[in-house]
Amino acid sequence: MMTWKSLLQFLVGAGGMLAIGAAWWYFQPQPRLPAGWQTIRPPGDVMALLEYRGDILSGGKDGLVRIERQSGKVLEQLQAEGRIEYVTGLALDGGDGYWVAHGAGVSHFNGSTWRTYTTADGLPDNEVLGVARTRSGEVWVGTPKGVARLVSLTDGKWQVFHTTDGLASEAATVIFEDSQGRIWLGDGHTTTGGLSVYDGKTWRTYNTADGLAHNVVNAMLEDRQGALWFATGFSSQGGVSALDGSGWRSLHQAPGVLAGGKARSIFEDGRGDYWIGSEYDGIAFFGGDPFQTKSKVFTPQQGLAGWEVKAMLQDSSGDLWLGTENGITRILKQAQ
Repeated sequence: MMTWKSLLQFLVGAGGMLAIGAAWWYFQPQPRLPAGWQTIRPPGDVMALLEYRGDILSGGKDGLVRIERQSGKVLEQLQAEGRIEYVTGLALDGGDGYWVAHGAGVSHFNGSTWRTYTTADGLPDNEVLGVARTRSGEVWVGTPKGVARLVSLTDGKWQVFHTTDGLASEAATVIFEDSQGRIWLGDGHTTTGGLSVYDGKTWRTYNTADGLAHNVVNAMLEDRQGALWFATGFSSQGGVSALDGSGWRSLHQAPGVLAGGKARSIFEDGRGDYWIGSEYDGIAFFGGDPFQTKSKVFTPQQGLAGWEVKAMLQDSSGDLWLGTENGITRILKQAQ
């Protein structure tokens, strides 16, 4: 039986080992950033990025932060009426303002003043997981308890959809309008997931039986050829699926393919190259069609700010912004 004295000695020894390990990690030489790369930290956790009035807005667990686009300098932390915490989504409003999805509702900044919508205004839940504005001016928000659509800012009335209306899942973290005007909803919030599409009249759902790599959908993209891409997965399982006129095709973790099992984000840059972020293993870069080219993987060992790439943006200057769980990596246009 361990005595109090021996237990104390064990704890002191374990604490010493932890301290030595932490000191070893801290004093290890950090990887040299590739030319044209910049790390911006704070913010720490980044879940959404948006260019607004020449600056970059970053949203995540640190709230809403405004960053000077040219220098990468953090300018201020922004607040609406009440406190904005845990930002999950950002979207331009088609005018002078933008929308912010966060843990206490969805807030609209019209260029000068804020308004926050909650369950008191008709939302199915105050925890908002995502937001998007359609080309026709509708605003869609996803929550854990249903999806809501705002047709007009004037009347401020929300139409709510549930699984009883045809949704694959009550939760929606990803909201995407394709070139045909259809609204796609992906559930990256629950372990069961779900993918739904709305054509303005009826709902349709998709799952792995149809060809989706995994039912949990974390991000969407329509590429310049019109193919729809879905970043999917939970834990270490998943992949990326593409849907075009020939049907479904999928990619999974493998050397020269995806960096990790779960695909967390996907982006096509101005040159037509693809970036696919993972949950734990960095990001895979494809210099062309991912089904035709081999990937190059970037991790913190190569200078990436963090292991999990959650959000991506290419600004008006052509610079690429990669938001991770540990800050932002900015890649200048000439370094891409």
